[in-house]
Amino acid sequence: MNGFCSSARMMTALMGSGVALWALAAGTAQAQTATPADPVAAEQVDQGGEIVVTGSRIVRSGFDAPTPVTVLGEERLDQRAITNVGEALNELPSFRPLVTPATQQAAGGNIGARVLDLRGLGATRTLVLLDGKRFVPSTTQGTIDVNLIPSSIVSRTEVVTGGASAAYGSDAVAGVVNFILDRNLQGLRASVQAGISERGDGGNQNVQLAWGSRFADGRGHFMVAAEYDNSEGLGDCYTRDWCPNEQLIGNTPAGFGGLPASIRGGPAGTGTLSSGGLIVANSGPLRGLAFRPDGSTFNYDFGTIFGSNPSPLFTLGGTESGRNGFLDGILLIPPVERVVGYATGSFEFSDALKASIDLSYGRVDGTVIGSVARSTATIQRDNAFLPAGVAALLDANNLTSFTLGRAFGDLGGSVNNARNETYRAVLSLEGRIADGWRWDAYYQYGRNEFRQDYTGNVVNARVARAVDAVNVGGQIVCRVNADANPANNDSACVPLNIFGAGNVSPAAAAYVAPSGFQSTDTTQHVVAANVNGSLFALPGGDFAIAVGGEYRNDDATGAADALSTANAFWSFNGKAVTGTISVVEGYVEAVAPLLRDVSFAETLELNGAVRQTHYNRSSPGLTDSSVDATTWKVGAVWAPIEAVRFRATRSRDIRAPNLTELFGPVTLGRTTVVDPQNNGAQIQVDAFSGANQQLAPETADTWTAGVVLAPRGALGGIRLAVDYYDIDLKGAISTLGSQVLVDRCFGGQTELCQFIERNAAGTLTRVSDVLQNVSSIRNRGIDFEASYRTSVGAGSLDFRVLATHYLELSIGGVDRTGQTGFRPGTTTGVPDWIVDGTIVWTSGNFSLNAHGKYIPQGVFDTTLLGPEDDGYSPNLPNSINTNRVDSRFYLDLGATFEVDEGFEMFGVVNNVLDRDPPLAASAQGGTNQVYFDPIGRYFKVGARIRM
Repeated sequence: MNGFCSSARMMTALMGSGVALWALAAGTAQAQTATPADPVAAEQVDQGGEIVVTGSRIVRSGFDAPTPVTVLGEERLDQRAITNVGEALNELPSFRPLVTPATQQAAGGNIGARVLDLRGLGATRTLVLLDGKRFVPSTTQGTIDVNLIPSSIVSRTEVVTGGASAAYGSDAVAGVVNFILDRNLQGLRASVQAGISERGDGGNQNVQLAWGSRFADGRGHFMVAAEYDNSEGLGDCYTRDWCPNEQLIGNTPAGFGGLPASIRGGPAGTGTLSSGGLIVANSGPLRGLAFRPDGSTFNYDFGTIFGSNPSPLFTLGGTESGRNGFLDGILLIPPVERVVGYATGSFEFSDALKASIDLSYGRVDGTVIGSVARSTATIQRDNAFLPAGVAALLDANNLTSFTLGRAFGDLGGSVNNARNETYRAVLSLEGRIADGWRWDAYYQYGRNEFRQDYTGNVVNARVARAVDAVNVGGQIVCRVNADANPANNDSACVPLNIFGAGNVSPAAAAYVAPSGFQSTDTTQHVVAANVNGSLFALPGGDFAIAVGGEYRNDDATGAADALSTANAFWSFNGKAVTGTISVVEGYVEAVAPLLRDVSFAETLELNGAVRQTHYNRSSPGLTDSSVDATTWKVGAVWAPIEAVRFRATRSRDIRAPNLTELFGPVTLGRTTVVDPQNNGAQIQVDAFSGANQQLAPETADTWTAGVVLAPRGALGGIRLAVDYYDIDLKGAISTLGSQVLVDRCFGGQTELCQFIERNAAGTLTRVSDVLQNVSSIRNRGIDFEASYRTSVGAGSLDFRVLATHYLELSIGGVDRTGQTGFRPGTTTGVPDWIVDGTIVWTSGNFSLNAHGKYIPQGVFDTTLLGPEDDGYSPNLPNSINTNRVDSRFYLDLGATFEVDEGFEMFGVVNNVLDRDPPLAASAQGGTNQVYFDPIGRYFKVGARIRM
């Protein structure tokens, strides 16, 4: 949330300095030094009073960036008792929190990662910097896990919410997030806090320590920091009353009984399997026989079946609705442990040379439990484990086999433990060349080591072999080892009894559910240099330029077990990633202050930049490739009077596919798809996702335009900023979603049919939803920010409200604007609005704050039609009983009391009203945890020391 909860002390300092804060895109940066006449936005002020504005390489006092810049200050984290700066950023309306611990229920990879996604354009299009320098890629997607950045010494975070590739290079299509460390820290800073939900789960413990000191008469500075954070996570769906109450139930064919093709309801039972085994038959004496743990049978209660299919995937109610195999065991939030250490030292040899070195280490450990394996097996009459009563029924009805559906809850879901470690070292040099000219250079070495190990992960092919057991000479063996074909023998096969829960032997469990792993080591080298200064004078000030170059090499090597490589496991299936990308680029940027202090222009400035980039890409066994790219931007700032400022930018941005997108894993999972080719039948299919070696670069054209009002006099406490943005991304690297691929192929977009497989009967079996250069992504919206500060008695009251109104988020021709549901097999969207506000009251040593967030009523899926939508008919294959997701308002309260100078205690209650999330059947359970809180009322308490 643009860090708008400023402390009274900071605001007083800024107002006393006469700073106009026209950018207002956060307002919570630390008190900054500027001349009274100079309005500044997102400034970094060094001891010489010069300003570096994120989004630009120009160093110049009083420069105002034409691109909107949002600032998140440390005060925001303190007031909300947030110990991770990534979590604080994901509260801002301009971010889509798509990759957080709350969204990683059963997904492998970098468990617990917090990856920033500006504008909903995808995390790979958000460039993350640390003090203006690149950070080593720390996820298997080539993005940055901000868990590995030391939150305790981040003084503020600056967010450029517009294209910035010309200034900073690739990945900045959506914008730049620049973490700025407090490099002047002196003394000790420490905090300790703990949190727990009202229901007694979700425990969290956090400890932060930082110490800094000057030496050599102030010419040198040294700082160390360490953090430890332990988040215990939540249990599965059945730990929350709301969670099992909605799943997506199919009604085939659409319109049957006057009902639509899909019905949101629950708790849902299962029609094709059960936890002890269910005989799947449309009719006859075996239909609906299910197995108890002792192998005896009972008549299974299907609940309410919608449609003409007697054995649908889901039903409403019934035997398995109390705890079905699709939700059982999957954690709502996984446990995550985080350790971060940082050390930096600097020394100023002279005005011409200052050197610094930074060393950092970060580690994130997380655990997820995969979905319970589900299997449908053909059981032959001579199966060695077949209960006698069922065998008699087969004989009496002249049947030789039947189909059994089983959810292996007795095995439990696969346990995936992931560790992500990052090492980083940076040597930086900087200095002055002459008056008005500066230079800087740095070398960075970074290494990320990622590994995930999964145990108890079922291999479907082994289940099929082990289930098919026969009795040979009084010994039960796998049929493949007893038949006449020695070519199919499997000496490791152990017979598996699936008739009733709890009958799987340890040896059979070890055979059908072995262990697997994936590891990826990424090494990065960066060498960069910049020079900036003023060339000549213009009527509005000095014409300033910045020029520079950069060389970057990213190299990834990986390994995976043979079963994962063959996509044999039920879930996870990590892959080896091996490849290298080398980048050489150079840029030039200039700012021209045309006018200042004239009758129609308090300020008139132009800004422009151009960057040329060359990429070399290689991977063993593949043909090397290269690509050249040119990016540019132009911008302008015009203030007709001091209180009104207009700003606009136009940029061309480009992003080449990264290592993981080109050479990374292609993994196999399962997803639910509604098949329009078969009367809207709801079916579970194999779904491939991952890399594509044929990817081409993507380009984006971005417009931003806005106005900032900062009145003086009686209205001097009011600030208002409004900015429009329009990002048009061509050849975007993205996925369409399995459901969209199926729908588009059926609708006549034949070039997409190559990604879909059907069997001879026309039944959908597999969807390959790998990365593609999707035709386009269009993202438009309006950002708003308003603030007001006033005195109340002996204290002060600060109001701030930020909002983003999303006008369009079209991905591959599907507009996901207003979509707050997250249906399996689809892409998550963005709400029409996100509104975020804070009130802070401060008096003496005591401070109270209230934080609220509002998400309006949304659409469950913009590709579906419900009774609320134009064109709805229950006979349509994309019809649904309701296509709306309820709105939510969350209220958080916090208090801080300064017990003594340098010591304070604090407490926060999140979700004070204990609002359950709105029901929205999703791949994550009963709601969309990207936007809605699954925890409920949550308490945090702690203490801070500064001395």
